[in-house]
Amino acid sequence: MSQDTDSGADQRSRVEIADLLRRRIDAGDYPVNERLPSYRELAKSLGAAPNTVGEAVRLLAAEGRVRIRRNAGAVVCDPSERATTVDEQVQEARAGLLDVQDQLRTVRQAVDALEDAVSDLIGRLPKS
Repeated sequence: MSQDTDSGADQRSRVEIADLLRRRIDAGDYPVNERLPSYRELAKSLGAAPNTVGEAVRLLAAEGRVRIRRNAGAVVCDPSERATTVDEQVQEARAGLLDVQDQLRTVRQAVDALEDAVSDLIGRLPKS
């Protein structure tokens, strides 16, 4: 599998990453029924942010190229078994939205922790 990295490159867009992953899937670099590398691993090898990689994978899920499984990553779909029914597409969208919701919770927790730390620092400053 080739490494498409460019240390001087700007962050890639989700569309560019989706195109690259689509080509790799079509070339067999990521076999059917196998998991894609984690978003972090892909982000590192592609010179992109993990969130951007997640968005790209969700684009591929909308096409039926991968199936996102909560807490199990993205699995490459057999082209002959791609989601075609509305119910399957809704399930794929739901999985993607649950992933985004989890990411938002993580961000919210980090912001809350920062707010607490700033409040603590303000409280320690001498009163003038």
